[in-house]
Amino acid sequence: VEMLKQFQADRVNLKLVRALDTVVFLEYGEHKRHGLKFPKQVKNNVLVVMEIGDGYIKEHNDKCEDESQKIRVYDRIVSVKGQVGTAATLKSRLERATGKFQLGIQRPCPEDAASS
Repeated sequence: VEMLKQFQADRVNLKLVRALDTVVFLEYGEHKRHGLKFPKQVKNNVLVVMEIGDGYIKEHNDKCEDESQKIRVYDRIVSVKGQVGTAATLKSRLERATGKFQLGIQRPCPEDAASS
């Protein structure tokens, strides 16, 4: 309701913030799962991380000292091993990934950047 009132004013201030694109380097441990959970229904063909359970992603996050290199809830996976594709394709590539590889991540804008 408050937002609607703002749009009735003569002047409206709008702040547009972009997502952060980054790459996270991972190493797959043999016989381990990634541990990521994704929405059952994919919207806009985007692979969004909804939960991080036990697996090599959680282990990576636990060892990672650089916060920007951690996989976070609501991160969008946009590439696996440098290859892009549909959400189903990316999920399949992630499940078959072995050795050292990179994940392309699109991360929602940090709250402090959006509020200033």
